[in-house]
Amino acid sequence: MKRLLVILFLMPALSFAQGGKFFSFGLKVGANFSQLNTLELKTPRLTAGGVPVTSGGQIVYDFFRNNDSRTTGIVGGAYFRLGRKLFIQPELLVSAKGGTFDLIQTGLATRSIDVKFTTFDVPVLIGFKLGPLRLNAGPMMSLTISEDKNLKEAFTQYTNQPIDDTFKQAVFGYQAGAGLSLAGFQLDLRYEGNLSDLSRIGIKTPTDDTRFTTKSTLWQLTLGYGF
Repeated sequence: MKRLLVILFLMPALSFAQGGKFFSFGLKVGANFSQLNTLELKTPRLTAGGVPVTSGGQIVYDFFRNNDSRTTGIVGGAYFRLGRKLFIQPELLVSAKGGTFDLIQTGLATRSIDVKFTTFDVPVLIGFKLGPLRLNAGPMMSLTISEDKNLKEAFTQYTNQPIDDTFKQAVFGYQAGAGLSLAGFQLDLRYEGNLSDLSRIGIKTPTDDTRFTTKSTLWQLTLGYGF
């Protein structure tokens, strides 16, 4: 944080020496190609009262497993760039993300669970220009503003605690990538990852207390125009 404050303090002087436009802003739109990264999890199936389901005197176990499929979603918003060669770029984005994972239920067919959600993202990137090429990276805060019910429904029979607010929390992550600035157009390719868990659902039984955690990663391709 101290280094970021020093950069912000020195940036006007550095940019004045570099010449060119110090402040610009623009709009951007593009696509996310996202994936859920989940822990491999074995958990007993529970009744509505939180009691493990048994068959033949044995506890019935089900499994959650990673799925490599990616989900495509739309991203769009505004950016603000302060600086010339060295710059800081905060952004305000609405971003559709998601992914899939497999639910392998003992005695039942395997289900592929599709998860989709929309976040309000605020990345703050530090960048450097090399001619038309831009390199940038920085932290990001995300707040989920909507989600489908697939994940909640998938966990209904595995947890005896409310999970309605699972996604209603700030998630911290990062973005890093490169871009091209040509005649006002801004083409960017970035990688995005989570530093904190997207969800942390408790699965608690008389003999087990497990936390199912989920993170997401994505590639983001956008085209914008600066003013």
